[in-house]
Amino acid sequence: MQRFALRPVALAALLIAFGVIRMATTFRIFSATADEATHVGAGLEIYQYHRYLFQRENPPLPRLVLAIAPFLGGMRYNLHGTFSDQIHSIFYGHGDYRANLFRARAGTVVFFAIAAVALFFAARDALGDSGALLALFLFTMEPIVLGYSALATHDGAGTAGVAVALFAFARWLRQPNLKTALLFGAAYGFSILCKFSCIPFVALACLAMGIVRLLHDAELRRQIPRSLATLAPAAAATLVVIWAGYGFTVGTVGELAPWNDAFGPAVQRFIKGLSIRAPLPASDFFTGIESLLKIDQSGFLTYAAGKVTTTGRWWYFPFAIALKTTIAALVLYLAGLWFALRDSTLRWPFIEWSAAALGIIIVAMPSTLDLGVRYVLSFYVPFAIAGAASALAMIRASRAFRVVAIVLLAAHLGASALAHPDYFPYFNAFAGRDPSRYLIDSNLDWGQDVLRLRSILRQEHATSLAQSLMGPADYEALAFPPVRSASPWAASHGWVAVSDHSYRMTGAENGWRWLPDTYRRVGKSIRLYYIP
Repeated sequence: MQRFALRPVALAALLIAFGVIRMATTFRIFSATADEATHVGAGLEIYQYHRYLFQRENPPLPRLVLAIAPFLGGMRYNLHGTFSDQIHSIFYGHGDYRANLFRARAGTVVFFAIAAVALFFAARDALGDSGALLALFLFTMEPIVLGYSALATHDGAGTAGVAVALFAFARWLRQPNLKTALLFGAAYGFSILCKFSCIPFVALACLAMGIVRLLHDAELRRQIPRSLATLAPAAAATLVVIWAGYGFTVGTVGELAPWNDAFGPAVQRFIKGLSIRAPLPASDFFTGIESLLKIDQSGFLTYAAGKVTTTGRWWYFPFAIALKTTIAALVLYLAGLWFALRDSTLRWPFIEWSAAALGIIIVAMPSTLDLGVRYVLSFYVPFAIAGAASALAMIRASRAFRVVAIVLLAAHLGASALAHPDYFPYFNAFAGRDPSRYLIDSNLDWGQDVLRLRSILRQEHATSLAQSLMGPADYEALAFPPVRSASPWAASHGWVAVSDHSYRMTGAENGWRWLPDTYRRVGKSIRLYYIP
């Protein structure tokens, strides 16, 4: 009996290990993407100088994990010079570039494993062992989950935070007592320490799950006053965990002054009513929140479906999910609207986790930071559980639909395998042969293909290169031939490399008209031309 009980856990461990191995195979393939040096550098700053001043718009916990291997491997953050000099020092200042990439990305597997384990146990509570394995299969085989989880950023960590918090909240819904409430509070604090977007993501996802549970759980409805009372100590646990994540530091209210206008009038009046010398626990936390809000309020130049804007689009994240999720996973989920809703044992788990997924999307839709589906990567946690409920319902429905479910699962696996190693730039067939027509930024072009470009230029014995590429690459340090900038408005000759991000963003302003129609694709994101 014990051996049988351990079998699903062993299979889950194999799925997670397989995902980790697939992630690790990409660590040396991709050059440093646009944000990785910042995150690793901030972690190195803490280890080297015992302070946290470098780009505080993100919490420190993932950066500490990401920077462990780099720090032990000799990588260092140089705080002297300009911001560009500081960023440059991370991957180029000490040691071999590819080895530094591997060290920086090695810590990402921690958060992938945490997310996968939390998802497995949450799904097992809702769907049993078979459903848990199906949910884990859907999650660990989704190309973009593997892709973004393998980069040294906060996206994988944020997904882990949401998975842990939703698992803890689901346990509280089953047994709303003080113990489960405190565990949920600690889990929520952990999620916030993983990524600030977890604050609204977890809040609305849990609210949606709670509302659905109240609709069908009469016992919970009878316990509402007592259950809600346990959330007060849960909130205290959240605050303590956040403070612990910032080393129990204490600053002052005056540190918030440069960013106060990021908050609403009521909060501004409250802050102004306090003495600037008043102590403020974890002041870096509040400074980071303020700074992030200002970035969102100021807008960001973004591209979607041929148009450029700074105000964002309400449909951006649903659109990105539709293009960057495997078609099999989408169809499997949509089938649940028929099969799972007709199954009395799977109906409410499907609705509950669908509501959590919808809550995450609703939070993200008003944002102006339409820079990539990675911002809602945590969506794939409840989405996978809802998809697993749908698959179970199809398998139970009839032999014919069981075959259909198996075919869809196999197609999901096939799409994942064919995406290797380009997991995060993955697009499904809906995007066509040139997905840059619809989405760019970190969806497709994040500066990851520079090392591939170097290999091709060496094969072609190129003596120079005109380029307009995304990312922070130091072409001289990477031993490129002499490199110059390519202009969108004036023709260049010889070898010319233009990234999809530059091609589409400037192309929206009628740039790059001089480029020929034929080019060589480098990786997924670079157009390489030879113009005599």
